[in-house]
Amino acid sequence: MTFADDMHADCKKDVAQLRLQLEAASRELEETKNVARNLLDSLKEEQDVLARAKAKDETLLSSIGDGLIAVDKDGVITLVNPSACAMLGVKEEEVIGNKIYDILPVAYENGTPIPREERLIYRAIATRQMVVNDPSQITCFLRKDGTRFPSSITATPILFKDELVGAIESFRDITHEREIDRVKSEFVSLASHQLRTPLSTINWYAEMLVAGDAGVLTDEQKKYVEEIYKGNQRMVELVNALLNVSRLELGTFVIDPEPTDVIAIAKDVVQELEPKIFERKMDMKESYAADVPSMKVDPNLMRIVFQNLVSNAVKYTPPEGHVTLAVESVDGPEGSKRLQITVSDNGFGIPKDAQAKIFTKLYRADNVRIRETDGTGLGLYIVKSILDQTGGGISFVSEENKGTIFTAFLPLEGMRKREGTKALGS
Repeated sequence: MTFADDMHADCKKDVAQLRLQLEAASRELEETKNVARNLLDSLKEEQDVLARAKAKDETLLSSIGDGLIAVDKDGVITLVNPSACAMLGVKEEEVIGNKIYDILPVAYENGTPIPREERLIYRAIATRQMVVNDPSQITCFLRKDGTRFPSSITATPILFKDELVGAIESFRDITHEREIDRVKSEFVSLASHQLRTPLSTINWYAEMLVAGDAGVLTDEQKKYVEEIYKGNQRMVELVNALLNVSRLELGTFVIDPEPTDVIAIAKDVVQELEPKIFERKMDMKESYAADVPSMKVDPNLMRIVFQNLVSNAVKYTPPEGHVTLAVESVDGPEGSKRLQITVSDNGFGIPKDAQAKIFTKLYRADNVRIRETDGTGLGLYIVKSILDQTGGGISFVSEENKGTIFTAFLPLEGMRKREGTKALGS
């Protein structure tokens, strides 16, 4: 075989190998194309699923009557639904990308702006917990045109794999609900006024009968009349409480501050309750700080606060129990000073599932209702309303069957005067 023949044979072999490589490459390319087609088909299906989900979410958001605002962890608005835009008088493009604290301000019902740190959505982000506005302290959203509307608000943090990514604030306009409440309060006030006269008459005649002014009663007759008198007194108490509630809700009650010795009021209230305390063989301790100054407050309102807190502690503590009343001057926020009233007991306590409702109207926890049938369920509501509307506040800690500690406060500068039609309790 010549050299040329060898070269020819080698070339044929190389061509054959190259053909095999090309065929293999072609098959690999075809497989790659098939994989790519499958990936594109899967991606298209995924895009369709996402598009359908997005359309569904957008339709859902559009159909919700409540306003919804979503923000990132810095408070920058990332989503707002049509209901929110309609209530706030804004367009979506005007708010998206802006901080909620800057572009959507809120205020208390009296018009005082609410600081960023006190806003529910800020607190939800800071605490990583859902926050609901206190129904006794109305929050108002301010519209773009400067008007405002009362709202019920819930703020919920958004967590992903235990990492905070933002929060959602939902709200609704409660103007209509407030108007219904106002009408109900006016009706209660009118009905209570009409009830007062016959109740006073019953009370007067019952006292006369018990005193023997209409002749000597037999023991059995006297017992019946005394029950009538006690029942009438409970009705008078309920009517007075309802009148107080209606005046608080309508904002028609008088605040008439004057220099007042609040410790003297506290001592007087305890003295009034001494027969009940003695009857139940209770250990009543009083602690009054020497540095509590005379304060410019409405003495009538202060008496109502002390009466409700101390009488509740006595009523809902078993015989031979312990009750403590402390009045002192303490440091408040930003270097301010405030009066602090602490009433503690080792009584029945407030069940955990009842604690969120304890300041609402006509509410009494089950564990005390079965033990003490008397009670209107209005006392703590009245106390909280008085304190909220005079610059103070109230809180508590409690454990069922171990006791409760109520802590109320007022700024030491006292209460602001307010004109009204009637004083509470009158």
